[in-house]
Amino acid sequence: MRILAQRVKEASVTVDGRLVAAINAGIMALVAFGQEDGPQFGSSPAFAGMARKLVGLRIFPGQGELAHKFYASLEDFGGKLLLVPQFTLYADCRKGRRPSFSGAGDPAWAKAMFSDFVQMVDETCAVSVSSGIFGADMDVRLCNWGPVTVFLDSADLFSH
Repeated sequence: MRILAQRVKEASVTVDGRLVAAINAGIMALVAFGQEDGPQFGSSPAFAGMARKLVGLRIFPGQGELAHKFYASLEDFGGKLLLVPQFTLYADCRKGRRPSFSGAGDPAWAKAMFSDFVQMVDETCAVSVSSGIFGADMDVRLCNWGPVTVFLDSADLFSH
């Protein structure tokens, strides 16, 4: 599982000209599952661990003299979370100029996995959680704050 988390001042997802999700200050996270995860990944400790790691990232400023530092988590800061499915995080660009996506998870199980991840994060954290639509042609807009962008890979963070 891979997540590209961006601290944002605002972010939104539009599908076919219709706004489907929007947040103010918080994290907009692109989320993808790889073939190595497999359909059972949702019951692994790494699945829940990635949710905790994302929500617990201390990438927000504190108060007073800590206002310029990476001090607070999303929950501490009171921000919102927007999760966007993004299989292209598994692009393999080693050969030629056209990326291969053979490492991305099969949509047959990745769609359910993304839905389960959104539900888990929503049920276990104290912030507002919204999401894009798996498989849709989405227009994603954001104002990256900092910019601050953090890449999380379950293969690096947790042993399967």
